[in-house]
Amino acid sequence: MDIEESILNSIHSRLTTNATLKSKMGGAVRLYLTWAVSDAEYPYLVHRMDISRIADWSPKYRITYLLDIWSYSTNASEVFAIREQIINLLDNYSDTTSDGIYFWMWKQTSGLVPENAEGIWHYNIQMNLKYVDEDEVGILLKR
Repeated sequence: MDIEESILNSIHSRLTTNATLKSKMGGAVRLYLTWAVSDAEYPYLVHRMDISRIADWSPKYRITYLLDIWSYSTNASEVFAIREQIINLLDNYSDTTSDGIYFWMWKQTSGLVPENAEGIWHYNIQMNLKYVDEDEVGILLKR
């Protein structure tokens, strides 16, 4: 499996199986990759990643992990409750994926994103994530 897909699957599983997050999201965690489906039921989440190598000689990669919370309500309390649980689950989280990639992540920034539709609340969480591609260690020693 691709490393990016493997990490996203691990995070997806952590978020979608958490009982507290399910409760705060009305019984189900709807988490989409890159873009939500048309007419997605609120509240929902969208996540994506941007990967870069830390240095040409390093097997360590840095990822910017972005997660957007979308809510439709009269106030921001729902989006803040969801945000709180997501940060509890992902800030300082580390795991080994199903194909043996060890990664760790921590919160970088977060905040409300202005939307021009009344009642739509959009909150973005940006996290740093690092992993080591152990398959590249021998190759990179030659550089």
